[in-house]
Amino acid sequence: MIIRGLLGFFSRKPLQCAYLYSPKMQRYINAHINDYDFVFCNNVRAAQYVLGKPCIKIIDYVDALSMRFKKELENVNIIKKIVFNIEYRRLEKFETRIYNEFQGQFVISDVDRLHILHNAQRNDKDIYVINNSTELRPTITQNDNKNLVFVGSMYYDPNIAAVTTFAHKAFPQILDVHPDTMFYIVGTRPSQAVKNLASQNIVVTGFVDDPQKYLREATIVVVPMISGAGVQNKILEAMSMGCCVVTTEIGAEGLDNIVNQQDIVICDEYQKLAAEVISLMNDKNCRIQIGKNARQYIADNLTYDIIAKQFTNYLHENILTQ
Repeated sequence: MIIRGLLGFFSRKPLQCAYLYSPKMQRYINAHINDYDFVFCNNVRAAQYVLGKPCIKIIDYVDALSMRFKKELENVNIIKKIVFNIEYRRLEKFETRIYNEFQGQFVISDVDRLHILHNAQRNDKDIYVINNSTELRPTITQNDNKNLVFVGSMYYDPNIAAVTTFAHKAFPQILDVHPDTMFYIVGTRPSQAVKNLASQNIVVTGFVDDPQKYLREATIVVVPMISGAGVQNKILEAMSMGCCVVTTEIGAEGLDNIVNQQDIVICDEYQKLAAEVISLMNDKNCRIQIGKNARQYIADNLTYDIIAKQFTNYLHENILTQ
């Protein structure tokens, strides 16, 4: 696998496609593809196995990977910058090839949809937006503990950039007003940069069996994303529990019909973000109401049943009737 990844630099495929390609899987698909009415690929890496095949093909891009890698260029070291630059350019071409060839197409948000359509330089067939889903969970009980919580995989570059930048640019202002505030960074395999944040007021947990335990104790869930793409599942999970969430425009991408400051709080400038957190810490009733609105947003838009119905309706109306 490592050899395939290295050889991928000399191919035209996205590096992740070369790295994860399985000749055994390709042989199986070649032998059995005609046994089925259509093929569903759940990401661009899976799509490589059926490109050029004479069958009905459906793709769930999940998000626009090319946009994700392009956004991350500003927040990675020089080595990753070189690799990510190669990857995002290859992904743009690969996503366009998929767009041209696949009959059915899904993506997670309209932002990602427009990015793919723009690169394809055509829109004669649309990409259907279906968001992520989550289950409704028991509503948390708001407390006055002044706990800020971030949950996510802490080896993932956008998450690393989010918590380190927040810790340096916003958290000190919050501590000036509320010196007993705790910032919990919850997630597996924290990078060294994240581990270095650990202090009297910042706890880096590493892997935990139950991340929801920290969400249930959160005064505010902070998701200060400055890079990345697609819908943030960490936000959906917190909203489904009635947490009060503070995020950025990037963090809120894909959450259609969000009522800013009523369902979640959206703020990009760090001084203002810190001020919002301080204000919410001082207003328990506001935190409770935002949490209730957030949970209702999930109930109205993003439960498993709602998303499953959108998916099956699309298949019946656009694919199964062909």
